[in-house]
Amino acid sequence: MHESVTPEKVLKPIFLAPHFDDVALSCGGTVCLFAELGLRPLVVTLFGGEPREPLSAFAQQQHRWRGLDDAAVVQLRRKEELAAAKVLGAQALWFDIPDAIYRDARYTFDSELFGTIHPDDLPLVEELRAMVEDVIELQDGQATLFVPLAIGGHVDHQIARMVGSAVAARGYPVWAYEDLPYAASSIGQEHCSELTQQYAAAPPWLVFLSEELFRRRLEAISCYESQVAFIFREMGDVEEALRTYALTVGKGHLAERFWELRASVGAVSYLESDAPENEDTE
Repeated sequence: MHESVTPEKVLKPIFLAPHFDDVALSCGGTVCLFAELGLRPLVVTLFGGEPREPLSAFAQQQHRWRGLDDAAVVQLRRKEELAAAKVLGAQALWFDIPDAIYRDARYTFDSELFGTIHPDDLPLVEELRAMVEDVIELQDGQATLFVPLAIGGHVDHQIARMVGSAVAARGYPVWAYEDLPYAASSIGQEHCSELTQQYAAAPPWLVFLSEELFRRRLEAISCYESQVAFIFREMGDVEEALRTYALTVGKGHLAERFWELRASVGAVSYLESDAPENEDTE
């Protein structure tokens, strides 16, 4: 456990989510705890923009699998985000950059979506870094940033982690959360070990949760009605899967785990996939 860090020492926490549900899924209990401490946590969704027209066949397929209306999907997801943020006690903000499946036809198969970042997406790292620092300035220039470790290798998660590394290089404290549900699989844990060795400083910081905080996280996750069934389609009961992982992380106590992200002026793996091999993630 990282003994030098406690929730009370966190300055104006900002959680970066690649997509609308990622923070609630991965570290919603910590967000609730910060809210209870009066820290006014902010959840910023990086890829919350409207789809570009026309939609690719891949994007349309993603919608069909989830039973979503092409024309209303982003508005629905924003509504879900606001509902979840209310449960967590957080403020919600999103940028107008679209999700990877909507950025032209850069990603047309799952293997591409969970693989190497498309060269045309590389400028997004600097663009998003500047946008995040603008948000930090609105917080009086003080913030503790939380970003995904990018377990599972989704390109948007990789970009979010790179943004975190770039912000860390400018002197801000940045912590990486373990992406769920990806981290809950055996392959996900192997990938977590690889990523922490490459990008993080040990030891991790464990945030222990009360039963109440854990249940509020579950309640927030349930707000994403358009996503939950699909996300957990191969994992069974949502509460059981998340509780098992939280107890494993906390060695018998409910916990969420964070890793201090190393600073990087450039993206270390811009042109190399961070996705684990042989994992069917979609």
